[in-house]
Amino acid sequence: MRLARLLALATALVLVSQQAAIAGAPLKGVDVKLGKNPGGSPVASRVTDAAGNADFGVPPKGDYTLNVAATPGAIGLRLVIVGPAAGTLERDIAAGAAGRAAPVLFSLSGNAPLKVSVTTGGRAAPGH
Repeated sequence: MRLARLLALATALVLVSQQAAIAGAPLKGVDVKLGKNPGGSPVASRVTDAAGNADFGVPPKGDYTLNVAATPGAIGLRLVIVGPAAGTLERDIAAGAAGRAAPVLFSLSGNAPLKVSVTTGGRAAPGH
């Protein structure tokens, strides 16, 4: 009887932790690279902080690509990119992406900060 209760509790804990990941938990330590488009030559590279954020300051006006390293064990990634000329961009990256996900393309006006938020699961963290 005790073993059955322990197994039920362990199963419940696994389900709760998976739900937290799906709910948009921030991802620390994700490699985010900003490159020029066309060509993709690197402009800047950042690693997300504990809140899942990377701040690129105010890059010059132009066309850019954003590459995010796939995160082992993540259910999937959600990117929120604040600062592009066309407004906030949101992208989901499927789990199991090999190495790097397809780059996100966008233009910058050169007068607004570029901020990227990386969370798990398919929904942005609160406040992003």
